[in-house]
Amino acid sequence: IIVPVFGCAGGKHTAVDAPAKAAAPSKPVAGGGSGATNDVRTTDLNQDGQPELFKYYTTIDDPQRPGTKKTVLQRQDIDVNWDGRIDIWRYFAGVGLVEREEWDTDFDGKIDEIRYFEDGTIARSERDRNNDGKMDIMRHYKSGKLERKESDTNGDGNVDRWEYYAENVLDRVGVDRDHDGNVDVWSKADRK
Repeated sequence: IIVPVFGCAGGKHTAVDAPAKAAAPSKPVAGGGSGATNDVRTTDLNQDGQPELFKYYTTIDDPQRPGTKKTVLQRQDIDVNWDGRIDIWRYFAGVGLVEREEWDTDFDGKIDEIRYFEDGTIARSERDRNNDGKMDIMRHYKSGKLERKESDTNGDGNVDRWEYYAENVLDRVGVDRDHDGNVDVWSKADRK
């Protein structure tokens, strides 16, 4: 079974037991709105008797039809490797568009990638590649296409490598060799 992935991200937390999360549906939902939700819908994707997909819904005033309410998806949690622990937390805006995703990409119980969206399209992502709790790779997107990647290669908290892309293809790279915050060497990518 392939789990569809749509994009998002936010605060730091650790992966939790999926069944435990389903048992506590009144937990406040971050990102998408205010308060708690009791409307949690689950899906057992691999038919093992344990849900892997959790959808949290809330009821809001419908701006299209004044005086009426509508139910909207606020958060979606996914256990992508079916180990009983959530690996992706996806947060939605009131109109159903993804705002943020938090990922545990290496299944160690810690969030190591956060993706931010504007109007449902990825705008920025942050990655902790060495699991030290600090984001050290930042990707910036324009209209959903990778435009720039910034990296902290030595773990000092400062960007020391910049990669610029044209139509998702690497165009040039700047490196700060002495870690003073300024690019020392620019290299043009070989675009055959």
